[in-house]
Amino acid sequence: MKRASALLIAGGLWLRGTGRHANVASSDATYWRPMGNLLLVSLIASVLCACSGGGGSGGGAPGAQAPSPSPTPTPTPPPPPGSTGLEWSGNESTAFERRIVFTSPFPIYPATYVFSVFPRKKDTGPNPRYYTTFFWGNNGNFVWDGGNANTYYGMHPYPIPAPNGPGQWEISIRSNDFVTGSEVQWDRWYTQVIRVWRESASTTRHEFYWDWPDKTKLLQQTIDDSTWAARNPPSPAIVVGQAPNFNGQSWGGYAGFEEYKGIIRGMQFYNSLLTLPQIDSELAAPGSAVKPWYLNLNPTPADISDKSGSNHHPVWEGADRPALWTSP
Repeated sequence: MKRASALLIAGGLWLRGTGRHANVASSDATYWRPMGNLLLVSLIASVLCACSGGGGSGGGAPGAQAPSPSPTPTPTPPPPPGSTGLEWSGNESTAFERRIVFTSPFPIYPATYVFSVFPRKKDTGPNPRYYTTFFWGNNGNFVWDGGNANTYYGMHPYPIPAPNGPGQWEISIRSNDFVTGSEVQWDRWYTQVIRVWRESASTTRHEFYWDWPDKTKLLQQTIDDSTWAARNPPSPAIVVGQAPNFNGQSWGGYAGFEEYKGIIRGMQFYNSLLTLPQIDSELAAPGSAVKPWYLNLNPTPADISDKSGSNHHPVWEGADRPALWTSP
């Protein structure tokens, strides 16, 4: 049908316009409005709505494409053959000490962290079923601040209900554990991104993208407290794989040091707040957007050194080591 600004039909003048039509879901449609003759209004509007696809699938303005659904992000694929990682057993019935420690970390805010992880479910042994991917905090007493915990965060699985329930992804901060509400999907790869920054003297922001590149898989927590992270703990550190040792147990006083169960690799740490596009660039080619503070994509028990050129080398704490994992 030829479109025009006005049309003479059945002796009456009809005016063309565009707008929301009752039979067209979530799209604008062309309509014709007569100067009189209400009966013909309904008839012609129905005909034109049908011609433009209104009221059915693929409806929309004439000539417009039907809206495309948002693509489903592709889950993290397995690492390429020959890739390596560190596989912690979980210390479900043991207490081996084997954590990576950065003894001179960057300031707690701002920061961006990237990990590639393959979590396994803790379901045996007498030890509580906590996990540690990483913490920024005191390498010693958890409640160092006059009996209170302060200046720390960590992101990893957390047992719901504690201490032996199945794990959910969490942000651990300010003596609270904020979780996703659903159990971790075990035995699969995840790319995980953490962004933390200070928005003002009293406000700190924390984001945990636990299944990148799906940016809807996001935990967020904002703290409004001028005393939070206002000073460093006695022994600031970044720890990976286990929580800090305090008197032979973990921060929380648990056997097994809240050890991760599964594989950790693909570590990229930045002492700045990266944008989401910058993170995509860094995942594709580390150092292409921002130089990492620490980089080791393929750690081994014998080599956790910094590959970024920044010379921020961590150390092993404890006599034991996690196992070497190699991609087939």
